Formats: sequence, C-alpha cells, structure tokens
Amino acid sequence: MSILHVYLDNIYSGKPIPIKDLLLLSSKEPLSALLSAADQVTKNCSHSDVELCSIVNARSGKCSENCAFCAQSVHWNTSCNVTPLISEEEVLRAAKYYEKLGVHRFSLVTSGRGLSDSDLEHLCRIYQRLSKETSLKLCGSHGLITERQAKKLAQAGLTRYHCNLETSPRFFPSICTTHSIEDKLKSLSFARSAHLELCSGGIIGLGESLRDRLEMASLAADIGVSSFPLNILSPIEGTPFAKNPLLNQDEILLTGALIRFLLPQATIRYAGGRKALGTKVFLGLRGGINGLLTGDYLTTAGESVESDMKMLQDSALKIRSHDLNI
Repeated sequence: MSILHVYLDNIYSGKPIPIKDLLLLSSKEPLSALLSAADQVTKNCSHSDVELCSIVNARSGKCSENCAFCAQSVHWNTSCNVTPLISEEEVLRAAKYYEKLGVHRFSLVTSGRGLSDSDLEHLCRIYQRLSKETSLKLCGSHGLITERQAKKLAQAGLTRYHCNLETSPRFFPSICTTHSIEDKLKSLSFARSAHLELCSGGIIGLGESLRDRLEMASLAADIGVSSFPLNILSPIEGTPFAKNPLLNQDEILLTGALIRFLLPQATIRYAGGRKALGTKVFLGLRGGINGLLTGDYLTTAGESVESDMKMLQDSALKIRSHDLNI
C-alpha cells in the first residue's frame, strides 16, 4: 500500500494528515495522483454534487480597513465604485433571478469593518423577506460582528456567516494591520454561538507560502467551517499587490487538493479569481473542489450562472440541491 493510501485511510478514520507530511507529499507525488486522492476524499467524506452560491454586492467601497489585496479600501487609489446599502427590492430581484436559475445559496456582502445599528436593522428586514419569499439558503458577509449582531442575523433567517481568514496567522500581518486574524476568529465564534454555519477561507497568490495556505486550512478545520472559499488573487491596479505574479494553474489545483485533505467534510468552493484556471476548473472539480461561486464577484466579473450550468452539465457533474448535515 502506498503512503498516499495510508494517509487516506487515516483521514477516513478521523486522523488528519500533518502539514509537514502534506508538504512532503506535494513534492513527491504527481499532481494527478493527489487530485485523484482528493476526489476520493470528497466522495467518501463530503458530497460530490457541486454547490452553487451567488453573492450580491450589498454595499461597495469606502472601507476603513487596509487589506492589501482589496479594491474597496480607502487606503488605496483604485477605480472601485462606491455604492450605498442596497434596497430590499433590488436584493429580492437578484435573489429570485438566481433561484430561478438553480442556485442553491445566496449571500449579501457589505464593505466596511462592520455594521451600524441601522445597517443591521435594514439587513435583517431583507433576510426576513428572503426567508419568506425564496427557498434559498441565506448567507451573510458583513465584516466583524458582535454576539448580539450574530443572534439578530440568525433570527432574521441567516443560516451561514462568512468571514475569511484570508491567510495563515503568521502571514496575516503582511496583508492587513487595521484588524487581526484574532478579530476574525472572534466574529466567527459569535456566529457559531448563534448556531450559524461558518464559511471561511482565504486568498492564494498574496505572496504566501504553501505552508501558509495549509495552516489557514488547518485553522479553518479547527473552528469547524462548513464552507471554505478558495479565492485566487486578481491583482488590482492601485493596491499594494497590483504587481503580484499570477499563480500557475497547477499550483492552484495542487492547493485545492491539499486543502481537501485537511477539510474532508467541508464544501470547498472556487470563488473569486477562478478564471485563472480557464478550462482546468473541471480538473479541480474532480480533484477536491465541490462548490462554485457563480455569477459576478464583488469588484470583478465572474462566470455567468448559465455558463457554469453548461460546464457542469458537459462534465457530467450534478448540482447540489439540498443541504447535508456535515
């Protein structure tokens, strides 16, 4: 039995692979073998159907935080549009459009460090209406939240809260200094206490190492995330990371496969920047990835829902249509 199959048996019995061993595997095993093994873990521990999630940019720009990758920060000179908090009717139109196309989850995303009391009340009214008028599973991404805010969002109909770790604890100060990864973990803890599922992943291509990516995924496993978005940096003019080199496709595929070994039960989804993979997205979906962010992203264009549906159909991949208890 190969060492890779020994590790798979350990995963199935609840024993995670140490990061140092994953790094060794990544240098010794061919990418095709790692993708195949990650696909096995997905099928045995999570679900092979692809979960589709769409987001709405519910408020854009003028963010006080200095995340070095983000076009919405007031610290950087970018061409980001500035828009106020979205109206109820605009959200409902978008939600019903995505629901009609077969999207499973729907999320509102607001720029800024957090929410004011008036922001929270407005968003809760929207979530209440979405709960009554659609069958979509509702997610929210509203920065750093308090325990009270988490409870109110849950009462309004939210089922999952999103707050990306972004990278490893070691590398985080290199990408942001106006808040810490501990601040993010506290918000996620409040969300979990309010019985919300956790959605938390990060961005690759920031200048971090493969070890940083795996440490981020290991931390996500420790806090019990249900969903792990894997974003690939799209360098944006005006930000400190505007000149970062693009990751090659094999490195993106390898990262997704290794993260699957650390998060066997979670939905791992390609999110922003997945255009970097081109047609190789299919390889990722057969190599540990079982979710897609579909439609436009926050400040960059994404793939249309229709084109994603066709790609999944052509690839004989099924779309997930129900929640699983994971």
